[in-house]
Amino acid sequence: MTSSKFFYKVIILLVLGFFEAAYSQTPTNLPSSVDNLSDKQIETFLKEAESRGLSEAQIEAAALANGYSAQDIAKVRERINRLKTGTSEVKANAPGTAKLENVTREQIGEVAQRTSVAVSDKQEVGKKLETFGSQLFNNKNLTFEPNLRLPTPKGYILGPDDEIKIDITGYAYQHYDAKVTPEGTIKIENLAPIYVNGNTIDQAKAKIIERLKTIFAGLRDGRLNADITLGNVRSIKVTLVGEVTNPGTYTISSLASAFNALYLSGGPNINGSFRNIQVFRNNALIKKIDIYDFLLKGTLEDNITLFDQDVILVPLFQKKVKIEGEVKRSGIFELNENDDFSTLLNYAGGYTEQAFTSTVNVHRNTKTEKKILTFDPLTEPGFATKNGDQFYVGTILDRFENKVEVRGAVFRPGEFALGDKIKTVKQLIENAQGLREDAYANRAILVREQDNLDLMYIPIDLSKLLKGEIPDIDLKRQDQLLVKSIVEIRQERKIDIEGAVNNPGNYSYAENMSIRDVILLAGGFSDGATSKRIEVGRRQYNDESSEKSVEIIQVNISKDLNPAEGGLKLMPFDKIFVRNLPNYEVQQTVFIEGEVNYPGAYIIESKTERLSDLIDRAGGLRSEAYIAGSRLYRNDKLIFVDFEKALKNKKTASNLLLENGDRVEISKERQTVSINGQVLNPTRVAYQPNFSFGEYIAQAGGFTDSAFVKKTYVQYANGSTDRTRSFFGIKVYPKVQQGMSIYVPTRNRMRMSPAERIAIGTGFVSLSAVLLTLVRLL
Repeated sequence: MTSSKFFYKVIILLVLGFFEAAYSQTPTNLPSSVDNLSDKQIETFLKEAESRGLSEAQIEAAALANGYSAQDIAKVRERINRLKTGTSEVKANAPGTAKLENVTREQIGEVAQRTSVAVSDKQEVGKKLETFGSQLFNNKNLTFEPNLRLPTPKGYILGPDDEIKIDITGYAYQHYDAKVTPEGTIKIENLAPIYVNGNTIDQAKAKIIERLKTIFAGLRDGRLNADITLGNVRSIKVTLVGEVTNPGTYTISSLASAFNALYLSGGPNINGSFRNIQVFRNNALIKKIDIYDFLLKGTLEDNITLFDQDVILVPLFQKKVKIEGEVKRSGIFELNENDDFSTLLNYAGGYTEQAFTSTVNVHRNTKTEKKILTFDPLTEPGFATKNGDQFYVGTILDRFENKVEVRGAVFRPGEFALGDKIKTVKQLIENAQGLREDAYANRAILVREQDNLDLMYIPIDLSKLLKGEIPDIDLKRQDQLLVKSIVEIRQERKIDIEGAVNNPGNYSYAENMSIRDVILLAGGFSDGATSKRIEVGRRQYNDESSEKSVEIIQVNISKDLNPAEGGLKLMPFDKIFVRNLPNYEVQQTVFIEGEVNYPGAYIIESKTERLSDLIDRAGGLRSEAYIAGSRLYRNDKLIFVDFEKALKNKKTASNLLLENGDRVEISKERQTVSINGQVLNPTRVAYQPNFSFGEYIAQAGGFTDSAFVKKTYVQYANGSTDRTRSFFGIKVYPKVQQGMSIYVPTRNRMRMSPAERIAIGTGFVSLSAVLLTLVRLL
């Protein structure tokens, strides 16, 4: 079965399917056009096509009778062909609709891979002094590979292995994939081979259509159209010789260009030319390639498409020169024979903004040695270049040829141009918008560089100069005029206030400032301040010798700071002291805890209140209180106080005056004694009034061998301590009290090593021998 008959059978199946649906469904459910048919429906009809046999005429007549046009029939045939060949993927865009994607052109056969070339990721133009242009073929992200998805080039020459796609559309549809044979022909069913080798795609199209008219009558009267395009493309071989990094023969795409071939080979080597690359075809030179045209102008005129068996020759370079310094692109450039300095400068991107353009130095090789040349590029832009020349463009000096400057107490300080408008000091000040009101005009300083660059100070009385009383001064390059303000030439004037004000500190002095003003700036009087005994300390300014260096001024003012009352006028650097009322104090709190009737916090009533007074205010001691064990803490530190003496005699020294934050602990009766340290059984035992110190030690098993008996001490319940005393070997132990703790420290005995013992024994023996000798001599 031919493909055309098969398509018609599928169409009649679709029509019959629509008839069957018409009897079972409403007309609104019938597809309005072929475009609404899904791929699944068409695949179902393909499976049923083999079981039905109808003529093509019957199929076409039935389809036309049911409202389907010749274009609809052609669309069905096209979609069936694409589904069978799998040349495109159909993707649904919306229910009942589909979109066909374009077929991607591919490369037939393998093409050569890029030759391995050492490439640095950090390699940039201007960073290294290398031949300009070599970066083009060392860039891993630039390959010049041809784009196979582009439309068929009009000048493309067909050859063996190229594929041609033929589509016939109209009231009928037919597709052919024809591959060019090694003999240069393509074969289409029922037609003799068509020779297309060496033809362009347009020439081949004319031949093919003319031959297809013999089997498709619609092509003769215009009812059918024929579209002929290039499908998959062949590979070709080109050869690169000469000064190439990796010469040889490379297999590339038939759409590839000269730059693609050069990239595959690594480009010209260190001796290769970038300016005179030659392309030969059939032993004839057809193109000279200048890569600099692409690098500097972006034009691809020289990047011609290559043909099979083309030869690319990279000759030796003729002239290379180097340029460094203040140019935008330093490096080594290949020049043509007649290229001069202006051409080189253009390749280097021109001067930078810091370039010294008056002279350029050139290092040039002679037959025996090197020599240096200096020329002016402004007057000699056509300076001739030679192979191996090294040009250096210097930097301008870091100085100004016409700068003057004014700083300080002027309205617009800064730098100005020395010239027709500014020639003198007066003109400089006028251009700076004049002196400020606080300018110290009696003396300014003009700083000038001398011929040897040493600085020289020229004093100027600006007040007289601006009035014309003294002659104006001519300015020179680099002159600096310094105008000080009055504030800058005197010490900063302050007023200091301390004492009973809310914000004591330093405040800036102002003319006509009074003491009331400063107190107001300091936030006013603090609580408890008195305004009757304010003192002001004022500096004395006299040249005579005097014992009195500061004047003390007593001031009485009202607390409301009424401005109508005026007050003492202050002078710079005055110090003000505001006192508190004699009996004014912030409330101070003490605490009493433990065995008193009313423990808690209490406010100190007067400066003469003592410990006994606090206990009385707390309701006195409770019956279980142990006064001998009571403690006083001041600033969180234990203070030893004999509370028994303090309560018996309120005038005794133990009855301390109270201070803010004092904490008194009245403890309960302590009925035990604690024995700690170097005893056999450290323990706590019940207090026995008739026990001696030694008997308490015995209760703990006695002293150990390491006990330092002479250093034994006790700590009593109130925090006081006492130690053991020794008199002619007789030990007197501390007094025993209930609640005390006994501590026996460790004796740290010094033990001699065996060597030390031997040394001491030897010393004694020697001393004994000496003594015996003396006795015998006597």
